[in-house]
Amino acid sequence: MPITITKFFDAIPASLWGVVVGSFFSIACVAITNRASDNRLRAQFEHERESKTKDREMALRKEVFLSAAEAVTVGMNSISRFANFDIPNDQVTQPYVEKSPAISKVHVIAHTETIPGRLGALFVELFARRHELMNEKNVIAIVDNQIAQFVKERDRILEMIKQYNIEGVIDQRRWQALQDNFEFEQKRINDGLAHRAQYAAALQPKHLEFMRQCLSHTEQLGEMLIPVLTAVRRELELPLDEAAYRQAMVESYAQQEQAIDGFIRKFTPNATQGQ
Repeated sequence: MPITITKFFDAIPASLWGVVVGSFFSIACVAITNRASDNRLRAQFEHERESKTKDREMALRKEVFLSAAEAVTVGMNSISRFANFDIPNDQVTQPYVEKSPAISKVHVIAHTETIPGRLGALFVELFARRHELMNEKNVIAIVDNQIAQFVKERDRILEMIKQYNIEGVIDQRRWQALQDNFEFEQKRINDGLAHRAQYAAALQPKHLEFMRQCLSHTEQLGEMLIPVLTAVRRELELPLDEAAYRQAMVESYAQQEQAIDGFIRKFTPNATQGQ
């Protein structure tokens, strides 16, 4: 049997052996090439998968961080609303309350500092002071309502005096009563205006100081926001010139302080800057 097999292989022409060996090497090369190609495709697929995952995560981070940044900005802007006594207490922080849930999402995807805690503490502090000042403003509003009633009654009496003159009837008692009532109402108006001026004069410097306090807190929060913003932009792989941004904020707050100083000088000429 072994001899037969040996003779069989000896009978195969050398040219055929060349074809067989060449085919073997060709098949080996194809197998190696396919394997390398498969490895490349597998690596490419893994890279694309990781890239798409990173893109999705980055898109999510951008969405969450932008929403949180908007909420923080609204919160900082709410501080300036505290000084506007025409806005009811329940509406001062309403824009921030509506946006604040966006901030909580930040903690789900990132480990970074935020300032909502500081905002909450400031809101409590400013609400306490605003409540005191609003009570004084409400006293002025009560006096205004009283004055309006006194004016209405005085005008009613004045119409009666006009009607008396038109009638041409001489009635000293009636005339004297009309005069006395008119003078009484006018005195109540004058006294009310005097009291109002007194209350307003007492409230004005407190209100202006409260405006300064709100601006100061906004500036402090702006300083706190810079490193947070830097960290967020670094996490989002976005460049930021921190020095230039800080300088821009300093200039912005300086302009606001100048505007407030101009307002104070306009309405309180004797007031000095920082008073």
